[in-house]
Amino acid sequence: MPRSTSPGNWPGLSRSCWPPSGAAAAPRAGWERWTGLAQADHRRWRRPITAGLYGEPVVNDSAGRLAIVRRAVPLDLDGAVLAESWSNDTWVTDSLVLRVCWRGDRARLLREHALLASLPASVPHAEVLGAGQAGDLTWMALRRMAGERLDLAWPGLSGNQRQQAVSSLGATLGALHSWRPPAGVRQLIGGASVSVRATREAIVGSAIVPLPVPRLFPLLDWIDRLPGMDPLLARRARSRLGQLRAVISSREFADGVVVHADAHLANVLWHQERVVGLLDFEWARIGPPDLELEAACRDDPDIEAGARSGSCAADDVPILTWLRDGYPELFHRQDLTERLWLYELSGEIRRICTTDATSAGALQLERLAILADRPRVRFS
Repeated sequence: MPRSTSPGNWPGLSRSCWPPSGAAAAPRAGWERWTGLAQADHRRWRRPITAGLYGEPVVNDSAGRLAIVRRAVPLDLDGAVLAESWSNDTWVTDSLVLRVCWRGDRARLLREHALLASLPASVPHAEVLGAGQAGDLTWMALRRMAGERLDLAWPGLSGNQRQQAVSSLGATLGALHSWRPPAGVRQLIGGASVSVRATREAIVGSAIVPLPVPRLFPLLDWIDRLPGMDPLLARRARSRLGQLRAVISSREFADGVVVHADAHLANVLWHQERVVGLLDFEWARIGPPDLELEAACRDDPDIEAGARSGSCAADDVPILTWLRDGYPELFHRQDLTERLWLYELSGEIRRICTTDATSAGALQLERLAILADRPRVRFS
């Protein structure tokens, strides 16, 4: 029977997945057989993926969802352990990881499957074994990799190791952004971003940073009615969005590159003193390359501490300095202060509007108040 565990008593588990170190690659025919699709044939996926799969979960516990999905997964899941996860159920065995999506846009795992099947080796990633849909749930299986989540390894790393890890992450993001996906894969990813319904659940479940700006309007309306929300703060946030709106055009989200959109340290795999994998591409979208800076800054302790008393100078934030070492072109943008400000403000509004929210928490209100007033990071 599956067992549940917390990260503390199952070290090295991620909300993502990785294949075992040195494992032989599975034959391409494997994932084609398990999904019933050839690599270039996305026709059976196109309608649910571009339209999105939404709705309230019919089964509200992870074990019950696994029981539904495992009938559709032609893999051995005996002894699977439920690992820490923010967005999905993540079940881990000795050789594979199974992720089950049960809320938000559930088709995002199917899009991730298509992306991973096409991604070049220059972007280190987990080997996808299969994906599919079981009722209102979607699933994806990947071969498990050796390694540890970088955020968990971080406290034990030296300064040089931290610099190396973040610089390698920058180089990996540069390789991702220079990649030109097959037309069908780009259409799947881009189409999903375009066809989001104007409801809170659909917007929150479609992207971590729900831009272009008009996509935020229904969320702002919902925030206005949220218990604990200061109406003056809500109006200040709305006004600030209007002021920042012009720094990013909607064309950047149609004509941009493939961005990971959630590339923080918990989605980086560290093994034998090097980065061996970029994990969790479920939020990947078409967009401007500097959108990646939102995830890099999201929970950075240096920014968190400094932003309470003013804006942090980007040159004084180690993670940004190290990221620039690996990917200098990421920082070659005009209005970068205002662009990151808009990304962070949009992401914070989205976090306040998550489907579990019943009131605005003190930490969320503090972060929103800061971003309504000033940028957390300033670039010279």
